[in-house]
Amino acid sequence: VSVGSSDSSILGTCLLCGAPFDDYTSRCRCTHCRMLVLICDSCQEKESSYICELCRKNTKPVASISSIDDVSEEVLQPVSRGDSFNADQGSKGQHTAVTRSIRKLRILCLHGFRQNASSFKGRTASLAKKLKNIAELVFVDAPHELPFIYQPPPTDQTHSCESALSQQCPPFNQCNRKFAWLVASDYDGTQDAEWKIAQAPFDSLQYQQQTEGFEKSIEYLKTIFSEAGPFDGILGFSQGAAMAALVGAHREKLKGEMDFRFVVLCSGFAVNMTEYVEGSINCPSLHIFGCKEGKDRQIDCEASRQLASLFQNGSSVIVEHDLGHIIPTRSPYIDEIKDFLQRFL
Repeated sequence: VSVGSSDSSILGTCLLCGAPFDDYTSRCRCTHCRMLVLICDSCQEKESSYICELCRKNTKPVASISSIDDVSEEVLQPVSRGDSFNADQGSKGQHTAVTRSIRKLRILCLHGFRQNASSFKGRTASLAKKLKNIAELVFVDAPHELPFIYQPPPTDQTHSCESALSQQCPPFNQCNRKFAWLVASDYDGTQDAEWKIAQAPFDSLQYQQQTEGFEKSIEYLKTIFSEAGPFDGILGFSQGAAMAALVGAHREKLKGEMDFRFVVLCSGFAVNMTEYVEGSINCPSLHIFGCKEGKDRQIDCEASRQLASLFQNGSSVIVEHDLGHIIPTRSPYIDEIKDFLQRFL
């Protein structure tokens, strides 16, 4: 429940003490209806069970239940830019020392082009919830940071593009950085502190030109595995799936540095894989993509189907859906995803 705050920079107040607060990161929930509620850090230390305003009106008593959502997710800090993992996020020793009554798969998740770990975690929140009993999803930023570019809407003759940009693009300090696993050949790696107008309209087929940067990305992932592993599998979405497919194709060569058992490729496509023929990649794989042309406006379904054909039939599973450029979480698709993952428990 979000209640307005008198502080214009804070949009809500704590349910218990009324202090200005608007951070849902702790995932506190009503013990009855499971609605997310705003509980400040101080009150979280004092109370462990909460009742939202709607349930209070119905005079429901406090139940003994954990206030923190138990969906297993992590967002790892980047390691290629001089940062280190937080002690509570990525230590291999920590994860092996934790005792669980039911073992969960640890899956490293690779976001799409011009996304980041945080945004991908948000987009897959429903998936994480559906898989919470069998899998822990771990998210990480890709190593190639992208510049801030902006495609302004058409303007009349009295306004320049620069004027339209200054009026309509968001302030730089309010934008999250965006990353990529693979980049175009003209990518120079320089980062501007200001928004730039795109030199040409956005091309829906731009992913076909993003073929460089694999070496940097694979070295980066080796570090992730070393400092935050082990991982049972790798899940990739869109360009992240293209990267995960390349990693899967190199699985034998990567043994000892990156040990994993499967890949999950969502709306994937092949990049720099001309050396592989149908059924030549020996890596258990789950392929999830739209089933009809036009349902996925970003990645043509034939590109995803062609990628799937490169993996051995006996160890690959295909899940086709009609929901576009997403990872489906409703039945029967989520059931097929669970069936695949449960093979590795």
